[in-house]
Amino acid sequence: MKTEFQQKIEWDICTEAVTINGCFATGKTAIVRNDNGKVLGIVGKDYCPVSNSRLMQFSDALTRTGEFELKGFDELNNGKTILAYLQNKNPNLNISGCAMREYLIIGNSHDGTKPFYIGTGSSLIRCENQFYSTLKVFRKKHTSPILVNDNGIQDIIKLYKSKKTNIYSAFDGMESVRVSDEAVERLIREIHKMLATDSREIKAENLGWSPSMITLRNSIKREMRDLGNNAFGLFNGVTWYTSHEMRNAGADFGKQDSTANLINQKAYRFCNQLKRNNNQLN
Repeated sequence: MKTEFQQKIEWDICTEAVTINGCFATGKTAIVRNDNGKVLGIVGKDYCPVSNSRLMQFSDALTRTGEFELKGFDELNNGKTILAYLQNKNPNLNISGCAMREYLIIGNSHDGTKPFYIGTGSSLIRCENQFYSTLKVFRKKHTSPILVNDNGIQDIIKLYKSKKTNIYSAFDGMESVRVSDEAVERLIREIHKMLATDSREIKAENLGWSPSMITLRNSIKREMRDLGNNAFGLFNGVTWYTSHEMRNAGADFGKQDSTANLINQKAYRFCNQLKRNNNQLN
Protein backbone atom coordinates (compact mmCIF):
# COMPACT_ATOMS: atom_id res chain seq x y z
CA MET A 1 0.00 0.00 0.00
CA LYS A 2 1.10 3.56 -0.63
CA THR A 3 2.87 4.80 2.49
CA GLU A 4 3.25 8.53 1.89
CA PHE A 5 0.00 10.29 2.71
CA GLN A 6 -0.89 13.86 3.52
CA GLN A 7 -1.96 14.25 7.13
CA LYS A 8 -4.43 16.93 6.08
CA ILE A 9 -5.65 18.55 2.87
CA GLU A 10 -4.18 22.03 2.84
CA TRP A 11 -6.68 23.50 0.39
CA ASP A 12 -10.41 23.49 -0.07
CA ILE A 13 -13.02 24.25 -2.69
CA CYS A 14 -15.19 27.22 -3.48
CA THR A 15 -18.04 27.60 -5.95
CA GLU A 16 -18.55 30.14 -8.71
CA ALA A 17 -21.56 30.68 -10.93
CA VAL A 18 -20.84 29.91 -14.58
CA THR A 19 -21.75 32.84 -16.82
CA ILE A 20 -21.36 33.76 -20.47
CA ASN A 21 -19.61 37.07 -21.15
CA GLY A 22 -19.78 37.76 -17.44
CA CYS A 23 -23.51 38.45 -17.40
CA PHE A 24 -25.65 35.60 -18.77
CA ALA A 25 -26.27 33.01 -16.05
CA THR A 26 -26.05 29.42 -17.29
CA GLY A 27 -27.49 27.74 -14.20
CA LYS A 28 -24.24 25.81 -13.82
CA THR A 29 -21.72 26.03 -10.99
CA ALA A 30 -17.95 25.66 -11.15
CA ILE A 31 -16.13 23.80 -8.36
CA VAL A 32 -12.81 25.64 -7.97
CA ARG A 33 -9.67 25.07 -5.90
CA ASN A 34 -9.18 27.98 -3.53
CA ASP A 35 -5.39 27.75 -3.65
CA ASN A 36 -4.64 27.92 -7.37
CA GLY A 37 -7.97 28.76 -8.95
CA LYS A 38 -8.14 25.58 -11.07
CA VAL A 39 -11.62 24.43 -12.07
CA LEU A 40 -12.24 20.87 -10.87
CA GLY A 41 -15.71 20.40 -12.34
CA ILE A 42 -18.87 22.00 -13.68
CA VAL A 43 -22.07 20.84 -11.96
CA GLY A 44 -25.79 21.61 -11.96
CA LYS A 45 -27.62 24.02 -9.68
CA ASP A 46 -28.85 21.21 -7.38
CA TYR A 47 -25.37 19.79 -6.78
CA CYS A 48 -24.31 19.92 -3.13
CA PRO A 49 -20.49 19.66 -2.91
CA VAL A 50 -18.64 18.08 0.01
CA SER A 51 -15.70 20.25 1.04
CA ASN A 52 -12.31 18.88 2.03
CA SER A 53 -12.84 20.25 5.54
CA ARG A 54 -16.10 18.29 5.81
CA LEU A 55 -14.34 15.12 4.61
CA MET A 56 -11.66 15.62 7.28
CA GLN A 57 -14.39 16.15 9.92
CA PHE A 58 -16.00 12.91 8.81
CA SER A 59 -12.66 11.07 9.09
CA ASP A 60 -12.01 12.57 12.55
CA ALA A 61 -15.43 11.43 13.76
CA LEU A 62 -14.64 7.85 12.72
CA THR A 63 -11.23 7.86 14.42
CA ARG A 64 -12.73 9.23 17.63
CA THR A 65 -14.64 5.96 18.02
CA GLY A 66 -11.30 4.31 18.79
CA GLU A 67 -11.80 1.61 16.15
CA PHE A 68 -9.80 3.24 13.36
CA GLU A 69 -6.52 5.08 12.94
CA LEU A 70 -6.22 7.78 10.29
CA LYS A 71 -3.34 6.95 7.94
CA GLY A 72 -3.80 10.06 5.83
CA PHE A 73 -5.25 11.55 2.66
CA ASP A 74 -4.47 11.23 -1.02
CA GLU A 75 -5.36 13.35 -4.07
CA LEU A 76 -6.10 11.92 -7.51
CA ASN A 77 -6.37 13.77 -10.83
CA ASN A 78 -5.02 17.04 -9.42
CA GLY A 79 -7.55 17.06 -6.61
CA LYS A 80 -10.67 16.04 -8.51
CA THR A 81 -10.89 13.01 -6.20
CA ILE A 82 -9.89 12.97 -2.53
CA LEU A 83 -9.36 9.73 -0.59
CA ALA A 84 -9.02 9.24 3.16
CA TYR A 85 -7.49 6.01 4.52
CA LEU A 86 -8.43 4.76 8.00
CA GLN A 87 -6.91 1.51 9.28
CA ASN A 88 -8.93 -0.92 11.39
CA LYS A 89 -7.12 -1.21 14.73
CA ASN A 90 -8.30 -4.77 15.42
CA PRO A 91 -5.04 -6.82 15.62
CA ASN A 92 -6.76 -10.19 15.01
CA LEU A 93 -8.00 -9.76 11.43
CA ASN A 94 -7.15 -12.67 9.16
CA ILE A 95 -8.35 -14.48 6.03
CA SER A 96 -7.62 -18.19 5.61
CA GLY A 97 -5.08 -17.97 8.43
CA CYS A 98 -3.20 -15.02 6.90
CA ALA A 99 -3.01 -11.82 8.94
CA MET A 100 -4.66 -8.81 7.31
CA ARG A 101 -4.58 -5.06 7.37
CA GLU A 102 -7.99 -3.61 6.68
CA TYR A 103 -8.91 -0.06 5.77
CA LEU A 104 -11.95 2.11 5.46
CA ILE A 105 -11.47 4.20 2.34
CA ILE A 106 -13.53 7.39 2.15
CA GLY A 107 -13.80 8.87 -1.32
CA ASN A 108 -15.17 12.17 -2.56
CA SER A 109 -15.11 13.74 -6.01
CA HIS A 110 -15.16 17.44 -6.88
CA ASP A 111 -15.93 17.00 -10.57
CA GLY A 112 -19.41 15.52 -10.35
CA THR A 113 -18.40 12.06 -11.58
CA LYS A 114 -18.71 10.02 -8.37
CA PRO A 115 -20.76 10.07 -5.17
CA PHE A 116 -19.39 10.41 -1.66
CA TYR A 117 -18.65 6.83 -0.62
CA ILE A 118 -16.99 4.58 1.93
CA GLY A 119 -15.56 1.20 0.93
CA THR A 120 -12.98 -1.18 2.31
CA GLY A 121 -9.51 -2.18 1.23
CA SER A 122 -7.28 -4.96 2.50
CA SER A 123 -3.73 -6.22 2.23
CA LEU A 124 -2.09 -9.44 3.38
CA ILE A 125 0.67 -8.64 5.84
CA ARG A 126 2.74 -11.61 4.62
CA CYS A 127 3.35 -10.04 1.20
CA GLU A 128 1.35 -6.78 1.07
CA ASN A 129 -1.00 -8.08 -1.62
CA GLN A 130 -3.67 -5.40 -1.89
CA PHE A 131 -7.28 -5.62 -2.91
CA TYR A 132 -10.19 -3.24 -2.72
CA SER A 133 -13.31 -5.16 -1.78
CA THR A 134 -16.72 -4.88 -3.39
CA LEU A 135 -18.16 -3.93 0.00
CA LYS A 136 -19.88 -0.55 -0.13
CA VAL A 137 -20.32 0.67 3.43
CA PHE A 138 -21.84 4.04 2.58
CA ARG A 139 -22.77 5.84 -0.62
CA LYS A 140 -24.50 9.19 -1.10
CA LYS A 141 -25.01 11.35 -4.16
CA HIS A 142 -24.20 15.05 -3.93
CA THR A 143 -27.84 16.08 -3.61
CA SER A 144 -27.87 17.14 0.06
CA PRO A 145 -25.29 17.90 2.77
CA ILE A 146 -23.29 15.12 4.42
CA LEU A 147 -24.17 15.20 8.12
CA VAL A 148 -21.57 14.28 10.74
CA ASN A 149 -23.05 13.22 14.08
CA ASP A 150 -22.46 10.41 16.59
CA ASN A 151 -25.56 8.44 15.64
CA GLY A 152 -24.72 8.53 11.94
CA ILE A 153 -21.13 7.45 12.59
CA GLN A 154 -22.23 4.54 14.78
CA ASP A 155 -24.71 3.44 12.12
CA ILE A 156 -21.92 3.40 9.54
CA ILE A 157 -19.66 1.32 11.80
CA LYS A 158 -22.47 -1.17 12.51
CA LEU A 159 -23.14 -1.50 8.78
CA TYR A 160 -19.43 -1.94 8.10
CA LYS A 161 -19.13 -4.71 10.69
CA SER A 162 -22.22 -6.57 9.50
CA LYS A 163 -21.35 -6.35 5.81
CA LYS A 164 -17.66 -7.17 6.05
CA THR A 165 -18.51 -10.64 7.37
CA ASN A 166 -19.73 -11.38 3.83
CA ILE A 167 -16.23 -10.70 2.47
CA TYR A 168 -14.56 -12.89 5.08
CA SER A 169 -17.13 -15.63 4.51
CA ALA A 170 -16.44 -15.53 0.78
CA PHE A 171 -12.76 -16.33 1.40
CA ASP A 172 -13.47 -18.93 4.07
CA GLY A 173 -12.79 -22.37 2.60
CA MET A 174 -11.02 -21.14 -0.55
CA GLU A 175 -7.84 -22.84 0.65
CA SER A 176 -9.67 -26.19 0.37
CA VAL A 177 -10.73 -25.71 -3.26
CA ARG A 178 -8.19 -27.33 -5.56
CA VAL A 179 -7.55 -25.49 -8.84
CA SER A 180 -6.72 -27.18 -12.14
CA ASP A 181 -4.17 -25.89 -14.63
CA GLU A 182 -7.07 -25.35 -17.05
CA ALA A 183 -8.83 -23.05 -14.57
CA VAL A 184 -5.65 -21.02 -14.07
CA GLU A 185 -5.23 -20.59 -17.84
CA ARG A 186 -8.90 -19.62 -18.21
CA LEU A 187 -8.54 -16.83 -15.67
CA ILE A 188 -5.32 -15.62 -17.29
CA ARG A 189 -7.08 -15.43 -20.66
CA GLU A 190 -10.01 -13.52 -19.16
CA ILE A 191 -7.64 -11.01 -17.55
CA HIS A 192 -5.70 -10.67 -20.79
CA LYS A 193 -8.87 -9.69 -22.63
CA MET A 194 -9.34 -6.85 -20.13
CA LEU A 195 -5.99 -5.34 -21.09
CA ALA A 196 -6.86 -4.00 -24.53
CA THR A 197 -3.51 -2.31 -25.16
CA ASP A 198 -1.75 -5.58 -24.42
CA SER A 199 -3.83 -7.66 -26.83
CA ARG A 200 -3.60 -5.46 -29.94
CA GLU A 201 -0.29 -6.98 -30.98
CA ILE A 202 -1.17 -10.56 -30.02
CA LYS A 203 -2.69 -13.04 -32.45
CA ALA A 204 -5.76 -14.90 -31.22
CA GLU A 205 -3.98 -18.24 -31.02
CA ASN A 206 -1.32 -16.69 -28.76
CA LEU A 207 -3.80 -14.99 -26.43
CA GLY A 208 -2.48 -15.08 -22.90
CA TRP A 209 1.20 -15.34 -23.83
CA SER A 210 2.06 -11.64 -23.88
CA PRO A 211 4.91 -10.45 -21.60
CA SER A 212 2.44 -9.14 -19.01
CA MET A 213 0.52 -12.41 -18.92
CA ILE A 214 3.74 -14.40 -18.55
CA THR A 215 4.43 -12.20 -15.53
CA LEU A 216 0.90 -12.87 -14.24
CA ARG A 217 1.38 -16.61 -14.73
CA ASN A 218 4.64 -16.46 -12.77
CA SER A 219 2.94 -14.46 -10.01
CA ILE A 220 0.25 -17.12 -9.70
CA LYS A 221 2.88 -19.88 -9.56
CA ARG A 222 4.72 -17.94 -6.87
CA GLU A 223 1.70 -17.58 -4.59
CA MET A 224 0.42 -21.11 -5.20
CA ARG A 225 3.83 -22.41 -4.25
CA ASP A 226 3.45 -20.67 -0.86
CA LEU A 227 -0.31 -20.95 -0.27
CA GLY A 228 -1.14 -24.16 -2.11
CA ASN A 229 -2.68 -25.19 -5.41
CA ASN A 230 -6.07 -23.79 -4.41
CA ALA A 231 -8.47 -20.91 -5.02
CA PHE A 232 -6.92 -18.77 -2.28
CA GLY A 233 -3.47 -19.19 -3.83
CA LEU A 234 -4.89 -18.32 -7.25
CA PHE A 235 -6.56 -15.15 -5.96
CA ASN A 236 -3.36 -14.06 -4.24
CA GLY A 237 -1.37 -14.75 -7.39
CA VAL A 238 -3.52 -12.18 -9.17
CA THR A 239 -3.31 -9.65 -6.33
CA TRP A 240 0.47 -10.14 -6.20
CA TYR A 241 0.56 -9.22 -9.89
CA THR A 242 -1.65 -6.13 -9.48
CA SER A 243 0.10 -5.05 -6.27
CA HIS A 244 3.73 -5.59 -7.29
CA GLU A 245 4.12 -6.20 -11.02
CA MET A 246 1.70 -3.99 -12.94
CA ARG A 247 2.70 -0.53 -14.10
CA ASN A 248 2.09 1.88 -11.19
CA ALA A 249 1.42 -1.15 -8.98
CA GLY A 250 -0.18 -0.16 -5.70
CA ALA A 251 -0.57 3.50 -6.64
CA ASP A 252 -4.35 3.29 -7.12
CA PHE A 253 -5.20 1.29 -4.00
CA GLY A 254 -8.78 2.18 -3.12
CA LYS A 255 -9.60 3.62 -6.53
CA GLN A 256 -12.70 1.75 -7.65
CA ASP A 257 -12.24 2.12 -11.39
CA SER A 258 -8.50 1.42 -11.58
CA THR A 259 -7.41 -1.38 -13.89
CA ALA A 260 -5.77 -3.17 -10.97
CA ASN A 261 -8.98 -3.16 -8.96
CA LEU A 262 -11.06 -4.35 -11.92
CA ILE A 263 -8.65 -7.26 -12.40
CA ASN A 264 -8.83 -8.09 -8.69
CA GLN A 265 -12.63 -8.10 -8.81
CA LYS A 266 -12.50 -10.44 -11.81
CA ALA A 267 -10.28 -12.83 -9.83
CA TYR A 268 -12.48 -12.50 -6.73
CA ARG A 269 -15.61 -13.50 -8.68
CA PHE A 270 -13.76 -16.27 -10.53
CA CYS A 271 -12.42 -17.86 -7.33
CA ASN A 272 -15.78 -17.54 -5.61
CA GLN A 273 -17.38 -19.38 -8.52
CA LEU A 274 -14.77 -22.13 -8.18
CA LYS A 275 -15.70 -22.37 -4.50
CA ARG A 276 -19.44 -22.54 -5.26
CA ASN A 277 -18.88 -25.21 -7.91
CA ASN A 278 -16.79 -27.22 -5.45
CA ASN A 279 -19.49 -26.96 -2.76
CA GLN A 280 -22.13 -28.19 -5.19
CA LEU A 281 -20.03 -31.25 -6.05
CA ASN A 282 -19.60 -32.01 -2.37
